[in-house]
Amino acid sequence: MMRIKKRYLIPGILLLAIAVFLFFLSDFTKNYLVKNSEKLIGRKLEIGELHFNYAKIAVQVKDFVMYEDNQTDPFASFSEFYININPWTLLTNEYSVSEIRLVKPQIQVIQNGEQFNFDSLIPKEDSLQVKDTTQNESLKFTIRDIQLIDGQVKYHDVQKKNQVEMKNLNLNLPLISWNNEQSNMGLDFRMGEKGNVNVQATVDNLNKKYNIGLKVQDIDLNPVTAYLTDYIDVQSLNGSLTSNLKIIGSMDEILNISISGAGSIADLSIIDGHSENIISAQKIELGINDINLKTFQFGFGKIEVSEPNLLVVRDKEMTNLERFLLPYFSGDTIVAVTDTITDEEIPVKYSIDTISVIKGLVTIADNTLNRPFKYELNDLNMSMTGLTESAGQIPVEFSTRLNNRGELSGKTVWSMVDMMNLELDLKMKRLDLLSFSPYSEYYIASPITQGWFNYELGLKMSATKLTNTNKVKVEELEFGKRTKDTTAMKVPVRLALYLMKDASDIISIDMPVSGNPSEPQFKLGKLIWKTLANLMIKTAASPFNALAGLAGTNPESLEKLPFAFGQDSLGLQQRDELTRLATILKKKPDLALNFTQTTDTENEKKQLAIELTKADFMASLKVDPNNTINSISDIKTDDNNFLAFVRKTVPDADSLGIEAACIKRTETSRIETRFQEILAMRNKAIVDFLVQNQAIPAESVQASTADLKNLPQELKVPQFKVEVSLK
Repeated sequence: MMRIKKRYLIPGILLLAIAVFLFFLSDFTKNYLVKNSEKLIGRKLEIGELHFNYAKIAVQVKDFVMYEDNQTDPFASFSEFYININPWTLLTNEYSVSEIRLVKPQIQVIQNGEQFNFDSLIPKEDSLQVKDTTQNESLKFTIRDIQLIDGQVKYHDVQKKNQVEMKNLNLNLPLISWNNEQSNMGLDFRMGEKGNVNVQATVDNLNKKYNIGLKVQDIDLNPVTAYLTDYIDVQSLNGSLTSNLKIIGSMDEILNISISGAGSIADLSIIDGHSENIISAQKIELGINDINLKTFQFGFGKIEVSEPNLLVVRDKEMTNLERFLLPYFSGDTIVAVTDTITDEEIPVKYSIDTISVIKGLVTIADNTLNRPFKYELNDLNMSMTGLTESAGQIPVEFSTRLNNRGELSGKTVWSMVDMMNLELDLKMKRLDLLSFSPYSEYYIASPITQGWFNYELGLKMSATKLTNTNKVKVEELEFGKRTKDTTAMKVPVRLALYLMKDASDIISIDMPVSGNPSEPQFKLGKLIWKTLANLMIKTAASPFNALAGLAGTNPESLEKLPFAFGQDSLGLQQRDELTRLATILKKKPDLALNFTQTTDTENEKKQLAIELTKADFMASLKVDPNNTINSISDIKTDDNNFLAFVRKTVPDADSLGIEAACIKRTETSRIETRFQEILAMRNKAIVDFLVQNQAIPAESVQASTADLKNLPQELKVPQFKVEVSLK
């Protein structure tokens, strides 16, 4: 009996030793890994529990923590890891796992430039390692019930000062196998405070295709801001992304991917570097019909932008939009690249069924004037249909309110095949010109106190022909008192506009424009403004062309008022012309008339010398009882008695001529005095007639004498040049 017991004793002891060893193996392994972790992987480890289930061939690890290189901050951790292996399939050269479960895994990824906090865990490449060229047999494997429960991933970009967090990360993969015809996977997690992501994927192993359903809801866009600063001057990008996409692809062709579905961004807001909300929208919705990266086809359904806001600010240096894009253009370098386009390259094709803008707002500010200007395009609506890379006709309709007062609407048809093929019809109604007073003050030193602008534009253009109609109607335009703005142009814009008014206080301009767009110098906008500017300049330069109709006469008769040499009072014809000018002033009370007197000083004084001599002759006849002459005008220069009178003081009068003889006998000072009297009397006669006879306000009339000493030859005529100005 004792021998039999000894025979079983040794195996029993061995079995007991093995059992004890296996029982404590998990603790031994755990302690070994924890104590030698820095030698093994270069990182400090903590393991709460490690269990081996020999019956199920399973391993369970609890409360695992791997630290950063500083041995203080956690890098990765999980609450539980469980794996159940089927070793019996190894007999058929197949690896099999019946369950993998990872509970509450957490990992923190820190990036600083090109360095990551996990770089030390990646083994360095051995340059002396010999590459294994033996052909490996295909790997057989089966993994069932893969679960990731309540995971968390934190990403911190040190340089960009940006953090992204994914939490409540859950993964469910029922089966993945080397010979499985189809595999399904489900993944969902939260991103940020409100965002949710759900992925449902199906892999067709037989046909080497995959189908992914990707749903995201309320993903915060703000973390993207840090990565946009290299391209745009942005302080923050806000909004939430929601989408439902279907992605179908091939495992054999990476670019053979087809994407369809829909997406939207709610409460979009872009704050620029100057803390201004430059772009915003209540909602942007996008329908995707099909995007195929292999064939370069981009098909979109409806793109709808609801309540978009755009801020456009013009500063002296640049606009806010230019400043917003400055980082992109500053970093953009143009590199000469050899043209490698071949016939085999796939052309890009795109299509958009509809683009619509609903209740938009464009705010325009101009800080380059003497006082700020701000204007709004309210309730902006736009619709465009049928946009493709080969569309011959793309219709667009648009409308907006102009600063809550006027209206702008129109439609256009343009072509992607020929960009010069364009048609446009536009109407602007009741634009309130009062809003543009900062511009009128800056350019013409006068505020606009009232006025309504109406405009109709028609445009038809091809590559070689353009016809353009412009119909302008300005109602009740009024300017205020002149300002002290020193930036005003020395162009009579205000006068031209006032002169262009008709009797109903309306300015009407019909301005057709035509040309050849293929000519290098052709620019439609420049041509329209040049035509309008020429019209205004001509109106201001020739005001009576516009005013003659008010007086019922021809323009030439109003521009000049002729006098005779020596005339010191108004004649009948001159009174009639002044009456017509008074009629214009009564209809245009803001106008003022400036009469500038010119004459030929030498010839005028010759005539005055004759008249003064005649006056002396009349004085000598007063003692003659037979005298019948009552006026200087009754005396003829060839009258024998008059000539005899002149010969008494100028014996050589016959040889000198009557003019020279009269000048010789008359004192120079006397002629000059009379000359100045004549000039003053003419000026006074005009003012008195208009003010006293025609009841024109005195401030509306001014008469003066030109600089006769430096007068050009062509102006040496006895007359008044009439000029029109605003008070």
